[in-house]
Amino acid sequence: MFPVPHPNPAARSVSPLSRKSLIAAALSLLLGACAQQQAQAPDQAPPQEPQQATPQENVAPVPAVANETAVRAFPIDTFYTLLVAEVAGNREQYDVALANYFHQAERTQDAGVAARATRIARFLNARRAALRSARLWAELEPEDPEAQLAATAELTLAGDLATALVHAKKALALGGDAPLQSLAATAVSNRELTEQMMPEFRRLAEKYPTNGEVVLAYAMMLRASEQYPQALALVRRVQEQHPRLLDAPLLETHLLVDMDKRQEAIHLLEKLVSIYPQESRLRLQYARLLIREDLALAQQQFAELVKQNPRDGNLILSLALIRYETDHIDEAKPLFERLLTLEQHQSAAHFYLAGIAEKEKDIPTAVAHYRKVEPGNDYVEAITRGTELLAVSGQSDDNRAWFVELRQRHPQQEEHFYLMEAELLRKNDLHQQALKLVDQALEKHSDSGRLIYTQALLNDKLGNGAAFEQGMRKLLERDPDNATILNALGYKLIDDESRHDEALQLISKALELRPDDAAIIDSMGWIQYRLGNHNEAVKYLQEALEKLPDHEIAAHLGEVLWVQGNREKAMEVWQQGMKNNPQSTIIPAAMKRLQINESLEQHASDN
Repeated sequence: MFPVPHPNPAARSVSPLSRKSLIAAALSLLLGACAQQQAQAPDQAPPQEPQQATPQENVAPVPAVANETAVRAFPIDTFYTLLVAEVAGNREQYDVALANYFHQAERTQDAGVAARATRIARFLNARRAALRSARLWAELEPEDPEAQLAATAELTLAGDLATALVHAKKALALGGDAPLQSLAATAVSNRELTEQMMPEFRRLAEKYPTNGEVVLAYAMMLRASEQYPQALALVRRVQEQHPRLLDAPLLETHLLVDMDKRQEAIHLLEKLVSIYPQESRLRLQYARLLIREDLALAQQQFAELVKQNPRDGNLILSLALIRYETDHIDEAKPLFERLLTLEQHQSAAHFYLAGIAEKEKDIPTAVAHYRKVEPGNDYVEAITRGTELLAVSGQSDDNRAWFVELRQRHPQQEEHFYLMEAELLRKNDLHQQALKLVDQALEKHSDSGRLIYTQALLNDKLGNGAAFEQGMRKLLERDPDNATILNALGYKLIDDESRHDEALQLISKALELRPDDAAIIDSMGWIQYRLGNHNEAVKYLQEALEKLPDHEIAAHLGEVLWVQGNREKAMEVWQQGMKNNPQSTIIPAAMKRLQINESLEQHASDN
């Protein structure tokens, strides 16, 4: 019989068995199962089965059992189906083994077969099959604590916590164990469920006060409901009763953090790690808490964890990220490369290896890694950075091909990738190419508001004011209360003196819709200035600058103050604006337009 470990096997290696030992093992299982069937139905006469073997297997008839109790044999097809399952398992064809055992468990209603099916399904992480066979096993053997334990575990994973708790109680009543901490961990993800199940956990903790699993599960529920002192008292009681049950001090550290006693938690973990240096859970919690307190020491702990668990991708990634963020690039790089070898966290590894290549000025390698990042947290950032690198190095054809590939690969996100490519072209001052691309995109996505808006802005940049206004009007027809569009069009119309009243109307409506938007307040200040209402303009512009210290707002406010004659204050505003944005061209342009010869540096030195 091929070995099937209980729920969490370290590996799936199976020792080969000879045909003779395989058949003997299978017969042992099946005879035991038959005896169990007979015990459950003593008055049922055993059916007559043909005494023959298939020529292919040349199996001898099952010898008579020297027992006064008659044993009812399985039907011959059931026998051989299970034998085939054992052969399949021995050959590591686990899916065949599971299918045969699962089918026969439901067909024969035999507890032994159901138990075997459950163990195989749990070994293979086949959750649906494990749940059905575990429930069948628990039903067929209601007095078996292991059956109740398996049913509890599978029902918990399936999210049926109420039924799982029923089986957990049976397991405890039979003197067995029950994974109540797992059940509690699932329950606490939902506050309503926590409150609903809390009384049951409390009753169990009162009934089994020395059962560490039960009491810790109740403590977890108390923690979820923020009853920290009560939970801590229970956890410390469990530690006194079961000093080697490390779940208790681990939960205590979480509670101490909850109670803002972070240093106390760190000291406790430091002590525990020194006592149990091989306990990865303790060291991992210790390392996580140290990240905010002592990054160097945290790095040491993660390094030790990786040493103890050299194939654990989560630990390797954690250590690699710490080393990357602390600029220990030479130590981080081989860790990311190890992740690629292990085929774990490959997208993250490619993303950070690309970043390392960027720092090393190795653009081709950086781009190659960015292109291997798969959809997920870093996907858009990888595309953005990779295409920017290609643009800077003048590889526009490669960029174009990349975006074509992306649109083909993600047809539902085609519009988004058109916009990304257009933005990249705009950033590199390729406005005409960007507009051509957006025009092409609108042929496929004519109703896209984002594309129409981008098209309008590009037309504005290229000096085509009529096309800009046409695009904005089209958007306002669809959404007349869009404050962003109202403000954009109103601000543009300020440049045309004959349309100031229209601009004021648009901006006023936008401000009514979003009274706290600094950009719209700036527009209102600027139109008031152009209308000659200088005091009103200063009021709005000062408010806008307080909300958003933007250099364009500073340019506007400084100009109004200068025109009012408050030139000292104007220079201060411009100077601060340049300090916030040293690359600004708007403030120097405003000063040039006003024919101001005094430099900001000279003004700063004079004051």
